Amino acid sequence: MSLRSRLSAWKRNLFHKSEMEQTLDDELTAFVDLLAEEKQRAGMDQQEARRTALLEAGGLDQLKEKCRDSRTLHWLDVLHQDLRYGLRLLLRNPGFAAIVVLTLGLGIGATTSIFSVVHATLLRPLPYSHPESLVYIEQNLGGYGPMPFSFPKEFNAWRYGNHSLSQIAAYIDTRVNVVGAGEAQRMNCGIGTASFFQLLGTRPEAGRLFLPEEDQPGGAPVALLSYALWRGRFGGDPAAVGRTVTADGKKYTIAGILPASFRVPDRYGFEYDLWLPFSASIQPEGAPPYMLRAVGRLAPGVTISAAQAELDSILQTTLRRPRKVNALLVPWQQEIAGGVRTSLLVFLGAVGFLLLIACVNVAILLLSRAAAREREVAVRLALGAPRSRIVRQLLTESLIMAFSGAAVGLVFAYWAKDLLVNFLSKNLPAMDPVQLDYRVLAFTLGLAVLTGLFFGLAPALQTARMRDRDGLRESARGASESRAHHGFRNILIVTQVATAITLTIGAGLLVKSFLRLRGLDMGFHSGRVLTMSVDLTPADYPDAARQIHFFQRALQNIQGLGGVESAAANYCLPLGNMRWSVSKFKLEGRPQPVDSADLEVISTGYFGTMQIPWKAGRDFTAQDRAGAPLVAIVNEAFARRFCPEGRCLGRRVEHWKDSTQWMTIVGVAGDTRASMERPVEPVLFVPYLQGEAPAMTLVIRTAGKPMAMAAAVRAQLAGIDRNQPPSDVMSLDDLRDRWIASRRASMLLLGVFALLALLLGCIGIYGVVAYNANRRTHEIGIRMALGARESDVLTLITRQTLALIALGEFVGLGAALALNRVLGTLVVEVPTTDLLTYACACLLWSTVALLACYLPARRGARVEPMHALQVE
Repeated sequence: MSLRSRLSAWKRNLFHKSEMEQTLDDELTAFVDLLAEEKQRAGMDQQEARRTALLEAGGLDQLKEKCRDSRTLHWLDVLHQDLRYGLRLLLRNPGFAAIVVLTLGLGIGATTSIFSVVHATLLRPLPYSHPESLVYIEQNLGGYGPMPFSFPKEFNAWRYGNHSLSQIAAYIDTRVNVVGAGEAQRMNCGIGTASFFQLLGTRPEAGRLFLPEEDQPGGAPVALLSYALWRGRFGGDPAAVGRTVTADGKKYTIAGILPASFRVPDRYGFEYDLWLPFSASIQPEGAPPYMLRAVGRLAPGVTISAAQAELDSILQTTLRRPRKVNALLVPWQQEIAGGVRTSLLVFLGAVGFLLLIACVNVAILLLSRAAAREREVAVRLALGAPRSRIVRQLLTESLIMAFSGAAVGLVFAYWAKDLLVNFLSKNLPAMDPVQLDYRVLAFTLGLAVLTGLFFGLAPALQTARMRDRDGLRESARGASESRAHHGFRNILIVTQVATAITLTIGAGLLVKSFLRLRGLDMGFHSGRVLTMSVDLTPADYPDAARQIHFFQRALQNIQGLGGVESAAANYCLPLGNMRWSVSKFKLEGRPQPVDSADLEVISTGYFGTMQIPWKAGRDFTAQDRAGAPLVAIVNEAFARRFCPEGRCLGRRVEHWKDSTQWMTIVGVAGDTRASMERPVEPVLFVPYLQGEAPAMTLVIRTAGKPMAMAAAVRAQLAGIDRNQPPSDVMSLDDLRDRWIASRRASMLLLGVFALLALLLGCIGIYGVVAYNANRRTHEIGIRMALGARESDVLTLITRQTLALIALGEFVGLGAALALNRVLGTLVVEVPTTDLLTYACACLLWSTVALLACYLPARRGARVEPMHALQVE
């Protein structure tokens, strides 16, 4: 048949169906009439000739069916019939349809919500031209692993010496004190090369971007403002371009405004208020160079391995001595998502388990429903319906329910995705908004097809495989369901329980880990403590004397406020974002240097304000200042590790900055944790009066709510110097909560999945036991009439289900043990093989499963024997 004839046939079959049916009826009627006339001429009477003609033709209706089957696009007619029949059946049982659709909607909606975040974070290409060619440049430090930073010396060598990258750029985040157009404020600042904005394809909202010559030493001091800063601080005035802004005491001319859509795709989710060029010198003299994040674009035809080899050879020329340091190139998107990849995949796996449980639940319901429809199927088989048509009809019904569940799931996902993103915001990198785009919709559509086939195919095949006479005979006598249905449902129950117990164990480990973190003894009391950081502008406070004077005045003024019990300062506050470590320094009387210890620069009164227990010796005093003998305090971990003989007080330790000077240990303080996820480390405390204090975190113990004192403390600092704004103002309890925010999010999310799995599993078990009790009502009546007790009937109904639950729990324990390595990145302070958690999960499931079995079994066991005997 030619294409034109085929298209014409499609048109007639689709749009002129009634005319086609009338033509078919006329032609077949005419054919039978002609055949009957031929029989009459052969001597038959009219009625016998008509009957014989119909028999030879095979029947008008049968002929019509054969003709319709040979039509083009006939499958659309069959699909339409199946859809109408399936919808009528579902509308006839609205309760059953609602349970199935809501169950699937819950599973598909949760899966779609998680997948939308996974897609936006791990799968969606970066929103730049040729994102596959963007690479991130790291350094592999031998046995220490990769370091995601580079120094300016190395970057400049790559910048001017490579031929494998068509573009190379660098950026870094820092913080600066900004003065001008409003009160002084501590802001997030990005320092980047001019090529960085070219690499991202950024176009300014107003003004221009950095010029190449501004990227060189001695370049003009210019700045770029974020859209939010421009709108908030300058009112969105286009005339802001060309004005000046002062950052850390240096004036910069505003060259341009970045668009509102501009964001840097990195794993830290940093929001930048303004940008300075790579040549900007805002560091104090003598400070170590910035550690840069270097990115690049592969030249056409160049592979990652080839570019890595070239950059590695350039890196070796910058080393003063041979070291095990190598350049390492990874796709930029891989580096961005590296910090959350494991946790997101764990969530996706968990929600996949939840969807599996939902599908198993629906499959169990369909098997029960299929057993009730055995008579219907047997009648259709006896009337000549092909088994393929029955399977197709049953699969069509399953797909109708699956697509209805997907529609409900999409509504749920649209509502839940933003809530999920806000909930996981601390865990996610900077990225474009999460959207239900065509890829996510395609995923949901595919998920609906797979789930429909999963829970519909096996029941359909089991039903269609039955013999028609068996189905009619079993239906007639109300016998038990077929062994095939029974065996497959047992497999589904075991699968459901095993999956749910695995999720429950994972959630239990996260809950226990979170509770351990919440109750972790940090070595200090965080209640009623206000914290705020003050970073002094280097240009205004260039030397230690001025820095110390500022903080001395600040502490004196704050301690004079009503409601303040005590105040102190620390350069590296526990639970803060910065740690300062020193290594390879000498300790008097110890032959080997101290390998490593944390260093904390503190003020007098720090231990009392933080309520850190005192162990031996004395605290720092006001006499421990510049010009006095150098002193230090250590914690118990330091004394245990480096002074095992027990004598620590009075020993001298090498100065952390000047190896020609020595500090005398005058005290031993209690152990404190610098982080909630690190063990206690040795700490060396030094007084800020004998060193430098360019930045300190104030800790203020109050008599009431800490944040109620924030405004008064700000006013005291402004009274000393309004150009030195405090930042990160929060209570120490809030700081502690921020540390465990990501753990809390993981725990709650997996906990919700586990609770839903528990609920769905209980519903499934309840439905199975209730169905078994209903199917065996006649048998129960006979047993009770013969003297069976209620306990015997309960055992009869629940025995096999309880055995399947026990088997499912055993399989689930094995699966949880196999997956405990995956949870290792999310669980801290608790082993992933914690026996108590495993035992509690099994006990919880056993208790709930027993209740789910007992209720319907008890109702079935209490049926009146006469009523049960009358049930067929």
